[in-house]
Amino acid sequence: MSDSTQAVNTTATDDFEDNRAKTKKALPALLIVFTLGTLMIQAFNLVFQNIGDSLGMSASASLISTLPGIVLGVVCMLYGTLCDFISPKRMTLFGVSALVIGSLLGFFCSFNFWVVLIARMIQVAGAQVAGSVFLVMTVKYLNDKEKAIYIGIYNAVYYLAAAIGVFAGGFITSFDWKYLFLVPAISMFFIPLLIKNTPDISAKGERIDGFGIALFAVFAGLIAIYFSFPSAWLLVAIVLLGIAFFAWILKGSKPFLSRSFVTNKAYMSILLLQFVFYFFNFACVPIYNVIGEQLYNMPLTTISLCLTLVYVVATIVGCVSGPAVNKLGRMKTLLVASVLMVVGFAGSAIFIEKGFWILTVLACVFIAGVTVVYTPIYDAASDALPVEENGRGVGILDLMMNTSASIGMAVYSSLIANPSLAKSGLFGIGSGAAAQTSNVFWIMCAASVLALILVLTFRKSFSTKRAE
Repeated sequence: MSDSTQAVNTTATDDFEDNRAKTKKALPALLIVFTLGTLMIQAFNLVFQNIGDSLGMSASASLISTLPGIVLGVVCMLYGTLCDFISPKRMTLFGVSALVIGSLLGFFCSFNFWVVLIARMIQVAGAQVAGSVFLVMTVKYLNDKEKAIYIGIYNAVYYLAAAIGVFAGGFITSFDWKYLFLVPAISMFFIPLLIKNTPDISAKGERIDGFGIALFAVFAGLIAIYFSFPSAWLLVAIVLLGIAFFAWILKGSKPFLSRSFVTNKAYMSILLLQFVFYFFNFACVPIYNVIGEQLYNMPLTTISLCLTLVYVVATIVGCVSGPAVNKLGRMKTLLVASVLMVVGFAGSAIFIEKGFWILTVLACVFIAGVTVVYTPIYDAASDALPVEENGRGVGILDLMMNTSASIGMAVYSSLIANPSLAKSGLFGIGSGAAAQTSNVFWIMCAASVLALILVLTFRKSFSTKRAE
């Protein structure tokens, strides 16, 4: 090895270690900002009807929940992609600023429904920057063992915020909802720490494919809108935009998703697996509301308490998923996760009439499986792509997770309303709500079995080393 080559390698190693040290200092603050934003999603999902009623917009109240959710699905992809071109520091400052501006706008203009709606969309868009930057910095600047641990922690924090949101459901409605807007404004106190420690690295000499990114963002946005407000013209627009986007990949000048990216077999198989694993992710809470109310006549407060326990289990599992991947490897961890999901869903289907606490335990089993899946999938995807494309990889994974769960939620809604599923169940389950929910659980179980088959089919994708 020549002296010049050795010097270059030494410099690269020093830069990596410097960025690694800064990243480890910045990640806790990013995690706090992300938590505050995620907690607000749960909080406003609980009180959106109260807001609509108080502002004389009861019929439009659901927009406070659905439109920010659509924004979230789009910006997840957008921010991950931009992290490959724009420095994490600039992205973070933009996100925290948007989060604070949205918070203050919502608080001081809480008398106007449409301003409140816009403020919520700004809040969600700003908060997600912290989550996207956290993931991209983790997969780019940490070593393999640290990467798995921090991905697991990130996943755990999501469920912790969900647990707090569900538990606080009754409390939130006891005071003026406008004060909820001020909670994320706490993020401004972390700006000095983020400025000091977040790496200021951007792609040198690379032009941002603004047209391609915008085209894909609109395409992804229409998909998200379709599952909240389905219509034929939206479906036509999605097909046309999809064709236009793939034509851009093939013929465009330096598209942000290159042909080598979309033909990367390892990454695409991981993307398919994630679609199947997270298909019924959004349906896990609604089905327990149906079971608690229709089968056991339980008040919402008791159901919320049980769901809080489920989310606490998910938080704990998320924290240990990183060490599990480091010890067992991605493949074994995914097999364990798949089996947990199959057992949890099948057990819920069989014991649907045996008591809500038994079902809560089984919910803890399958939510543990869903939680464990996250770390090995993101860990494997980051190694299936070159480092300079990790942001795009994370962004597309986030988009796939949200899109899959949205489609799954639409499928769940049609299943839970299908009268033919209420006629009879398997293993002696009678008719009515018990048969309906039991049969839906069997369908969820079938999706988990499919995921298990895909894990075995694409096992090579989870042993792929980092692409050069």
